Amino acid sequence: MKHSARRQFGNVTVLKERQRAQRGMLSPAEWGRDVRFGMRMLAKRPALNAAMVLALALGIGANTTVFSIVDAVLLRPLPYAHPERLVEVQEGTGIFEGDSVCYPDFFDWLTQNQSFDHLVSYHGASLTLTGVERAVHLNGEVVSWELLPLLGVNPEMGRGFRPEEEKSGTRVVLLRHALWASQLGSDRSIVGRTIHLSGEVYTIAGVMPATFRFPVDAPQNNFWTTLAVDNDGTAKAQTANRGDHEMSVIGRLKPGVTIARTNADMTAIAARLAKQYPDTNTQHNSASVESELTAKLGDTRTRLLVILGAVGLVLLITCGNVGNLLLMRARERELAMRSALGASRARLVRQLLVESIMIGVLGGAAGCTLAFVSTPAVLRLIGDGVPRAADAGVNLPVLGFALAISLASGLVFGLVPAITSARGDLLSPLKEGGRSETCGQHRLGSAVIAGQVALGIVLTTSAGLLVTSFIHLIHTNDGFNPDHVLTLLFETPDSRYANTRAEFYHEYFEKLRALPGVQSAGGSILLPMIDNSANISFENPEHPRPKGQLESAAVDLVSSAYFQTMEIPLLAGQDFNDSDTSQSPQVMIVNRAFASEFFPGENPLGKRLKPGTSGGPTRPPAWRTIVGVVGNIRTGATQRKTDPMCYVPARQLPNWCCMYTVARTSMDPLALEPEIQKLLGSMDPDIPISDVRTMHDRIGLQLAQPRFAMVLLAVFAGLALVLTLVGPYGVMAYSVTRRTREIGVRLALGAPRWTVLQMVLRQAAVLILIGSGLGIAAALASGSLLQAFLYGTGARNPVVLASVCGVIAVTGVLAGSKGDASGSVRRVAVRVNSRLRRH
Repeated sequence: MKHSARRQFGNVTVLKERQRAQRGMLSPAEWGRDVRFGMRMLAKRPALNAAMVLALALGIGANTTVFSIVDAVLLRPLPYAHPERLVEVQEGTGIFEGDSVCYPDFFDWLTQNQSFDHLVSYHGASLTLTGVERAVHLNGEVVSWELLPLLGVNPEMGRGFRPEEEKSGTRVVLLRHALWASQLGSDRSIVGRTIHLSGEVYTIAGVMPATFRFPVDAPQNNFWTTLAVDNDGTAKAQTANRGDHEMSVIGRLKPGVTIARTNADMTAIAARLAKQYPDTNTQHNSASVESELTAKLGDTRTRLLVILGAVGLVLLITCGNVGNLLLMRARERELAMRSALGASRARLVRQLLVESIMIGVLGGAAGCTLAFVSTPAVLRLIGDGVPRAADAGVNLPVLGFALAISLASGLVFGLVPAITSARGDLLSPLKEGGRSETCGQHRLGSAVIAGQVALGIVLTTSAGLLVTSFIHLIHTNDGFNPDHVLTLLFETPDSRYANTRAEFYHEYFEKLRALPGVQSAGGSILLPMIDNSANISFENPEHPRPKGQLESAAVDLVSSAYFQTMEIPLLAGQDFNDSDTSQSPQVMIVNRAFASEFFPGENPLGKRLKPGTSGGPTRPPAWRTIVGVVGNIRTGATQRKTDPMCYVPARQLPNWCCMYTVARTSMDPLALEPEIQKLLGSMDPDIPISDVRTMHDRIGLQLAQPRFAMVLLAVFAGLALVLTLVGPYGVMAYSVTRRTREIGVRLALGAPRWTVLQMVLRQAAVLILIGSGLGIAAALASGSLLQAFLYGTGARNPVVLASVCGVIAVTGVLAGSKGDASGSVRRVAVRVNSRLRRH
C-alpha cells in the first residue's frame, strides 16, 4: 500500500514537472541542479571569479553607501502626519536674505488665505537654562501655537500650546526629550512646573518624543515656545513691526489643494498687502510656495542625485569589466560537449545566467559588508552639512536596494555574454579541436571597452572640476586672517542686561584682552563664515527714493577692535573706538563694495545715511556719518559675490542680546576656552559659553557640502579610472589569446616582436580614441549639471578635460602594453623560436 502511494506520488510529481516544462517553467529541483552546477563551475576558477566578485563588491558597496544617504535625506517622508501636504511659504522678494516674513504679513496671510488648514510661523531663538547644577545655553524655536496640530504630533507627556498662550506676558515651553532626561532627571511630574530661561519663568507644557525634531534641519533644538516672547504689548513689539523680516512660515494644505493653486492664492494676498502698505511691502509683492522637504534641502537634492548618478556609472563600468571577463573565459568546448549530449541552447543560456547571477549575489553580499563599514566614514565626512543625513544606515530598504542591483548587475553583465557564447556553431570546437572565434564576441568586447572609457572620462572630468573648484574655494582670499582666532557665543538676557548690556560687554572685552596669550579681542553680531546676514534699508539724501523702494545692504553690529582682531584692512578713515556710545555722534563704517556701489567715483567718508536701525522705542533711527572704509570679507565660504555691507558700533545700539566673541591668540585658541568661562563666571555665574570653535573650524563647516561632494566624486572617479584601465588590459589578453596562431606565423616569417606588439596595441589605441571622443562629447553635454556647484571655474574647463583625456589615453595604452599583450607576444615568440631550432 505504501509502495503504491509512493509510486502514485512520484507519477504526480513527474507529471507536474512535465507540465512546468511545457509552460517554460522550471521546477525547484531543476533550479537546484543549476545552482549546484554553477557553484562547481565557479569553484573551478577561484581566482578569476574572486576578481569579478571583488570588482562587483566595490561597485555595489559604493552604490549601497550612497543610496543609504539618499534614502535618509530624499526618499524618507518627513516624520509628521501627511507630510506631502506640508509646504514652506516665503515672500517672493525681500529685504532680508532667505525671503523671510514679518509678523504682520504672517497674520494677514493667516486670516486671508483660502488654501491652508494650518499656517505656522517660526524662527530660531537662544535661551539660557538656569537653576540647574550648571547653566546651559539652549537653542530652540519661537513658534505659533498651532505647531503640533499642523505637524500632527502629540507630546510624550503633557500637552501642546493653546491660542491664549500667544498673549503678551505668557511664558510656556515644550522641552526636547534629551533635555528633559539630561537636565531635569527624567522627572515624569515635570509637566506644569516652572523653569528659568534667560531670567524669565516658563511653565512646562509638555515633553516631546525622543525622535521629534522641528525644523528637520535643526536637530539640536531643545525647546519650543510661543510667539508671546516676541509680543511685549507695546507699539514697537516685534509682532507689530512690519519691517522686521526674520521668520519662516510652514503650512498644511487643505485636502485636494495643489501647490500651484496655493502659489496663486498667496501671491494675490502679497500684491494686496503691497498696495495697502507701500512704505514696507513694495518689495514684498509676491509669495512662493514649495514642499517642506524641498525647501529644507535646497540644492542638496541635486548634489546627492549627481553623486548617485556618478556611482551608478561606476557600477556600469564594473559590469562592463565583468562582462568582458565572462566573454574571455567563454567555455566553447564545454558548451559544445553539452550541446552534443542534447542540451538545448536555452538550457545553456539559462545555466550561464545562473552563474552570472550567483556572481552578482556574491558581489552584492560583499558590497553590503563594505557599505556597513564605509557608511559611518562617509557620515563623518558629511558632518552636519546635509539635513537628515545622520539618519542614514544600512537598513531593510537599503538591503533591498542592494539585492535589486545585485540581481540586475548579474543580468546586465551576464545576459549578453551568455547569449553570445551559446550562439553560433557550438560543435565547431569539437570538430577543430580548438576554439571558435566569433566576430560578434570581438565586436561586443570592443564596444564595451569604448563605453567604459567614455564613462570614465565623464566621471573623472566631473571630479576634476569639483577638485579644481574646491581648491579655488580654500585659496580664495577671505578678506580676514582666520589663523589663531577663537570664536564663541554667550547670551546676555534682557531681564538683567536690557539697560547695562553695553557696559557689560565693554568690561568683558577689557578683561579678555588682559588674559595671557590674547593678542586682541572684539565682538560681532554676525560672524563671517556662519552663512547668515541681515540686510537693512537706508535713506540716502543724495539719491532720495520712496520709502518702499529704499536701497539696502547687509549690516553688522561690531565692537571696537573687531577689525583689528580679524585683521580686516582699514582702507580709509578711522576705526570704531570705545568712545562710540549711544550718547556720542552716530557713525558707521562701510566696506569697499558698499562704497563702489552707492558712491562710485566718490569719497564716501563724511557721507550721511539713515539706516533703518534703532536703539529701541525711545531711540528711532538716526542719521549716521561714514567714518571709515574697510576691505570686503566673505560671509560664506561658497559666496560667489561680495555684497555691500555696513558696520555700526554695537554700543550705540544696545537693543540686542548676544554677540560672538573673536579673540586672536598667540597659543592654541581652544586652550583659551576654560579661562574665558572662568572670566565670565566671575562676572555672572549664570552665563555659559557655547558654540566654541576656531575660525578655521567655521570655514570647514561652511565647506562641508562642497568637500563631501568633491571627495566622494573623486573617490568614485578614481575607482572608475582603475576599472576603465582594466578594460584595455583585458582586451589585449583576449586578443592575443585568440590570435596565437596568427602571431606565431608572423614571427616565424621574420616579423619583429615590436611590429607584432604594435599591431595588437593598435586595437586598444583605436578603442581608447573612440571612447575618448564619446566621453568628451558626454562630458561637455553634462557639464551644466555641475555648474551650480562650481566656484572659480567653468563647467567646460579645457585644461581639466585635456588632462583627463591625456591620463586615460596614456595609462590605457600602457596598461595594455605592460599587461598580457607584451607578455603573450613574448611567450609566443619563445615557443616559435624553440620549434624552429628543433627543426
